[in-house]
Amino acid sequence: MGKNKQIEKPHLILCEGADATYFIIEYLKYLIKNGENEFGSFQAMNFGGNEELPRFLKAMPNLPNYGTLNSVTIVRDAESNYNGAVQSLSNLLQSLGFSVPLKSNEIKQLANIKFAFSLFPSLSENREDGTLEDLYIKNLVDLSCDLSNEIDSFLDRIQLQGRKIPRKHKSKLYTYFAVTDKFTSMKLAEAAGAGAFNFDCKELNSLKKLLKRICS
Repeated sequence: MGKNKQIEKPHLILCEGADATYFIIEYLKYLIKNGENEFGSFQAMNFGGNEELPRFLKAMPNLPNYGTLNSVTIVRDAESNYNGAVQSLSNLLQSLGFSVPLKSNEIKQLANIKFAFSLFPSLSENREDGTLEDLYIKNLVDLSCDLSNEIDSFLDRIQLQGRKIPRKHKSKLYTYFAVTDKFTSMKLAEAAGAGAFNFDCKELNSLKKLLKRICS
C-alpha cells in the first residue's frame, strides 16, 4: 500500500491509477474554486490497478486515521464490461465485510462509514462501457467534430496498415494532445487543470450529486 498513504479527510475517494486520482483532485479543486466548499472534505487516493484493489481494501483499516472516516467511494473504469465491473465491486465489498452497494452511485452504510462506487465514463447508473479517457474525449473544450473525425480516420488507417491499437480511446486522446501545442507535454490532470476539459459536464455533475449526498 505504501508508507505515504494517510487518511487526511473524512470522505475518501479511492481512484484507479494515477491519472484518475489526479483528475479527481483537479475536479475537487475546480468545485472548491467555484465556491462549493463542502468538497474540501474529500480526499482522492490512488489504489493502483483493479487487481490491487482487494489488497488495498483489506489493508485500509490499518491506515492512520481510519477511525475518522465517514465515507469511502471507489472510482474506476467500466472497461469493456460495465455490468461485470459493478458485480465485481459488489462481490469484493461483500467478501471483505463492508457495506455493499448493488449498483453504481448507490450509497450503503455500515456502522459509521458510507460506501459507494462510480464508474468511468458515465459516472452514473447509466450502463456505459469505457474509461476515463472516453469521458475526457467527449468533454474536451476545443475538440471540434471535424478534428475528432480526422483523428478517428487517421487511427483507422493505421489499423488497416496492420498496426494494433489495443486502447484506441487513449490513442485518440493523446493524438489530440499531440496536435495541440498547449497540451502536448501534459498529463491528463495537468491538461484538465490548464483548461482542456469541461468540468461542468453531465457525467461529472452525476458524480457531484453522489458526493453531495455522501457528505450531507
